Amino acid sequence: LTYRVLPKDEPLKQIVELVKKREDESGIVYCSSRATTERVAEALAGRGYAAKPYHAGLDSAERARNQELFLRDEVKIVCATIAFGMGINKPNVRWVIHYD
Repeated sequence: LTYRVLPKDEPLKQIVELVKKREDESGIVYCSSRATTERVAEALAGRGYAAKPYHAGLDSAERARNQELFLRDEVKIVCATIAFGMGINKPNVRWVIHYD
């Protein structure tokens, strides 16, 4: 287990740098707001990464679909509010980033 604290400096760029080194690994980006989860997931998907948002503002079908895609490794990155992860049974999550 490695734990790092880095100054926040162009956080999207910092995420992309980490993901480039770990493209085959699953990870979670925790965000403080629903809007940020959407924005970060869109930005990562726009750069070619399999990323989806997860938050209480999504309709239950989309939320369940995004979670299932993540659990089946069809989506490698989930950008979520802090409620995500409670009860997630995914043994291959290899990194977690707190965006905010």
